[in-house]
Amino acid sequence: MEFCDHVKLLHSSELYDDVKILASLLLCMSDHNSDLVSLPAKYQLLVYYGDALYHTQEYKKAEVNYNRAIHIKKAINKGKSKTATNMELVSDVEVRYRIHLCHCRLKQYREAIAVLEGINSKQRNAKVNMALAKQYHKMGMDRAAITAYKEVTRECPLALEAAFGLLLLGVKGAEVAALVLHGLPPGSNTDWLSSVIRGHAFTAGKDYTSAIATFKRLDSKPLLQDSSEVLCNLGEAYFLNGDYGQAENTLQRAHMQDPLLLKNMATLAFIYARERKTKPLESLATELMSVTDLAAQPWVAMGYYCRATRKANKAVYFAQKACSLNDRCIEALLLKGQALIDLKKFYDALPHYREVLRLTPHLYEAHKGLVFCYLATHRTREAVQAASAAYKQLGTSARTLTMYGCVLGKEPLSLERAKTFLEKALKLDPMYLDAVYIMIEILTQQQQWDKGVEILRNQLHHQSTCRLHQMLGDFLSHRGEKQEAMDQYSIALSLDSTNARAREGLKRIEKNSDGGLESTYELEVEDVEGSENGMDLDNSDVESAWSDISGYS
Repeated sequence: MEFCDHVKLLHSSELYDDVKILASLLLCMSDHNSDLVSLPAKYQLLVYYGDALYHTQEYKKAEVNYNRAIHIKKAINKGKSKTATNMELVSDVEVRYRIHLCHCRLKQYREAIAVLEGINSKQRNAKVNMALAKQYHKMGMDRAAITAYKEVTRECPLALEAAFGLLLLGVKGAEVAALVLHGLPPGSNTDWLSSVIRGHAFTAGKDYTSAIATFKRLDSKPLLQDSSEVLCNLGEAYFLNGDYGQAENTLQRAHMQDPLLLKNMATLAFIYARERKTKPLESLATELMSVTDLAAQPWVAMGYYCRATRKANKAVYFAQKACSLNDRCIEALLLKGQALIDLKKFYDALPHYREVLRLTPHLYEAHKGLVFCYLATHRTREAVQAASAAYKQLGTSARTLTMYGCVLGKEPLSLERAKTFLEKALKLDPMYLDAVYIMIEILTQQQQWDKGVEILRNQLHHQSTCRLHQMLGDFLSHRGEKQEAMDQYSIALSLDSTNARAREGLKRIEKNSDGGLESTYELEVEDVEGSENGMDLDNSDVESAWSDISGYS
């Protein structure tokens, strides 16, 4: 057995450290004496050496040796070497693919694309075309990505990731279904597969209600019931539609069915943090970390736990760790933006939200974070533009109307317009609390106590939250209905004993006499009216309301 055969044996045995030692020595000797190793054998030695370096995370050095192998292969192809070898040579297409992997590990994505594009189009297999499609998609090269995804489906019709990529790029669902189903034998049961594609088509088209209905029907089928894949798709549709409660329940089911699942678990962590459910969040983060520490999701979950427990600096650290593992992880970018907001580093948070919107323009949470940062830095014009862009991108919904109304509420002269948008939001969803809270804060500025009491009583007839009771207590106090105001404050504190505004309101009523109440309230109203531009960042009720319900506070 020759030395090259021993390198092959070590490589097939995955003894990569041994491959590095032996191959390095043999290559050094061949550089000094070209007669010791034939060019084909040297080519294969360099490939084995590159593989060993890649598997031991020496990506730059691996890329250099793969490129040396490519140069030798060119010499072999030109006929400069007539020496025969019994070694089975790896194709240069495969070597170029591995060079692309090295560039990806080094986050050199343009170089990765250039290497793959250097492969003749007729020689590109499904693996190469899929890699190209993903890189094109991430770089915003939509037309090239569509072409590459279609090449994948022609060779492998059931490459569903390619099919879903086409849907995200705007290809019609019927066309994608035809590409996928044409490769199946006649008479195959394809109803379930058609439904999967249809559900993803609805999600890509932002028709989340139809997507939810489609995935729910799939979940009800006996053969697909409790499928973690279907549940993740359903949970994601709920999340994108703003139904965080159903998204939480569905993703919890997925996690229970597959405790080792990583997909969408960062989204579940986001929801837990938003709802301040620290115990389930801590449990989820611990379980995910026990699965692997080499993926972004466990670090994101840890970061959200730190953020939920008011450890913003640690949250930033964990978010950065997740980004180092996957610099295009949407949830990690969102987490870092939110944690930076917690630290009042609004300018630092902005680029992260912009990057999320570049990667996923349909994500409401990123639009909201961007608008919030603009408001926090008193850049009202940019906030209006960002809210308008969100409205156009996401369409008319209670959430987008509320966002726009909140931004308009920044300016005292736009309060009536803000109320108009909030009223439209409440027509679409009468129980949408975000719109209710901001509407009440605007009514506070306008001293429309009767209107506010009417809205709050109507809401409390259908749903009860600490904030609704506290707000009603505030409004009743301004109307002089002290006893009922005290009752509302007490209910608010029974629901959340940490509600400072309810506690302060209760103390104020108990402390002040009947004659002293009126002057106290007049002074508070004057303080609100006297704030800079009517809505100072630190004292803005509208902004504090929005930050509270958004999970930024």
